[in-house]
Amino acid sequence: MDLQQFGYWLLLIFLVLILLIKYLRPLIKGYLGELTIRFILSFLKKKDYKVIHNVRVFYNGIMAQIDHIVVSKYGLFVIETKNYSGWIFGSENAHEWTQVIFKHKFKLYNPIKQNFGHIKAIRANLTAYPFLDYYPIVVFTRGSKLKINSSYPVIKYYNLLKTIKNSKNINITENIRDEVYETLLKINGRKPLIQPKKALLSSFARHTPTFCPYCSSPLISKTGKYGRFLGCSSFPKCHYSKKVSFKYE
Repeated sequence: MDLQQFGYWLLLIFLVLILLIKYLRPLIKGYLGELTIRFILSFLKKKDYKVIHNVRVFYNGIMAQIDHIVVSKYGLFVIETKNYSGWIFGSENAHEWTQVIFKHKFKLYNPIKQNFGHIKAIRANLTAYPFLDYYPIVVFTRGSKLKINSSYPVIKYYNLLKTIKNSKNINITENIRDEVYETLLKINGRKPLIQPKKALLSSFARHTPTFCPYCSSPLISKTGKYGRFLGCSSFPKCHYSKKVSFKYE
């Protein structure tokens, strides 16, 4: 191999590395954000709190992916992790929130609504325990500044343990807590044997353009290099996207 060929190969390797870094960077950031929450939750007393990470449950034929669930005698804490920087503006009932970084604005699906969807999926799989209390928590792990109007906790990572420990009303016995924990472990990632009813499938089919087929998170309209497309609101954890043609009346 002469010097010119070596230069070509070196340039090719360099370009491939740049593309890999560009593609993997959001995945790495998202993973590091979840690792941060895992580390924080490890400080909960194992005698009182049982933690499950990356829970996948099926509901009406689609899968809901939940970052973290804490099972305790006070109820279930359902935690959605967001790894965003900049200013985050939003309200409890808004469909979308806004991320502002200097002069740039980006939209993200309301994490509170996303977490409510997760709780709905968990409830559907825990029908034997209708008396369970659920506590939705949205946690931001990076250097973001939150401007959120909500009656539900939307917090920074350093307030997570305090938020969980603020709930002191006993909801279930330790035996029931352990049953719920074991049930969640059993159904995690397991597809149900019973197929959803035809009516439910038809309803879902009418709404497939708005839900991610990989993780069931809502799809949101985005603009990229090649125009408008629908992307998963759980990005960078999920990279699903779909090209669509928008018709204007």
